Amino acid sequence: MEQTPPNNEPIPTQPVAAMPPQPAPMAPDLSKTYFQVARQWGQLVGTNIRTFDASGQLVCFAHSKAFKLKEQIVFYKDEAKTQPLFSTKARNVIDLAATYDMYDNSGTMFGSLRRKGLSSSFVQDQWLILDAAGNQIGEITEDSPVLGVIRRFVDFAAYFLPQVYSVKFGAIEVAQIKQKKNPFTVKYDYEIDTASWNQYQLLFLAIANLLGLIEARQN
Repeated sequence: MEQTPPNNEPIPTQPVAAMPPQPAPMAPDLSKTYFQVARQWGQLVGTNIRTFDASGQLVCFAHSKAFKLKEQIVFYKDEAKTQPLFSTKARNVIDLAATYDMYDNSGTMFGSLRRKGLSSSFVQDQWLILDAAGNQIGEITEDSPVLGVIRRFVDFAAYFLPQVYSVKFGAIEVAQIKQKKNPFTVKYDYEIDTASWNQYQLLFLAIANLLGLIEARQN
């Protein structure tokens, strides 16, 4: 006859398998990539613009001819102009709401910058960042409408209230551009989220260089 365990004896159960250790959540990448864009001041013909990395090495150079609204500007890795990086060209002549298309070395458009009309000229600079299909993927905005008006209409105010631009993809700020002026050069300190820089290098180089060249023409 089969025996049963006493009532006070625990009923055997299957052993519970140990849970494998879970990976710790990865910290967000907070690293930044730094550049400085320098526009040469007081040139008689055209404008030279150079971009330097954090170690002071030249990474981008371009020369824009004077008074050519639809000029195609080629950006190079060197001042000898032997290694082209990308090019840009204004889509329309009207500067108040101009669109600047950007092309890689194969001639394929990889994005555009479109200015936001009258407000950018008289109040606060605002630009739309577009992908190759014309969809908005980001925005560039001057720091303050009030400061924007002062910079535009008060002589020499820009020396004491330099422009600061925020570059956003959606609601996330991925870069910041801070202008510095003196009587000889105009410089832009450029801080970019490193993960975004690695993904959109040509686009980020084009943004700061175009802003510098467009401001030179306005002045």
